[in-house]
Amino acid sequence: MAIALLIPTVARAEPGYSLTLASDDRFRGHSTSDGLPVATAAISYDDVSGVYGGLSVTLGPTRNDGLQPLRSVQHVGYAHRLRSGLALDAGVTNRFYSRYATVEYGGRFTQAYLGVVGRRFSTHIYYSPNYDGHARSATYVELDGLLFDRGAWSLASHVGALAPPQREGRPLKRVEIDGRLGLSRQIGKATVSATLVGGGPDEDGGRWRGTMVLAINRSF
Repeated sequence: MAIALLIPTVARAEPGYSLTLASDDRFRGHSTSDGLPVATAAISYDDVSGVYGGLSVTLGPTRNDGLQPLRSVQHVGYAHRLRSGLALDAGVTNRFYSRYATVEYGGRFTQAYLGVVGRRFSTHIYYSPNYDGHARSATYVELDGLLFDRGAWSLASHVGALAPPQREGRPLKRVEIDGRLGLSRQIGKATVSATLVGGGPDEDGGRWRGTMVLAINRSF
């Protein structure tokens, strides 16, 4: 997601910092950490004008080379709030994966996105002109929802569909679906979560995959 589901009543103009420990790193249903745990440090900035941006770096253990950097994600965007309470959201993200990451497509790609964000839902469409590192494009559509929010507990969902890169002379690839259902509990400035992640079919055998990802996030 580009910005939070719950649009703040009063925008803030200050940096935010967070540290996340997770049992796996997943992107659109695929593990990018070979199923191993990761640590992610992130910094973000939300300006009162609607401009926002951020940077994150993820490290994790590898099978043979110890602790290594896995990925870095940078994003910048602009959110304009409408009288209806919804917000129009547009921006660009850049994802860079190291050689230690387990990625299905390109190790580095940029995406532009456009979406609508509400208090309990958001929907975005992403387009990358070079998703696989061979100048082949891909489009991704997602819908995120806050299903339950009471006290320190919340339940969030995500459904996404990827139209993957197509190779000339090859049969059209099937649309890849991914989904998440995550239960979270806030404890002070920390949030613990358990998220069921699934997706498919993949390129190898058309199999579907699923796992449970446990995480703890601390904001500063």
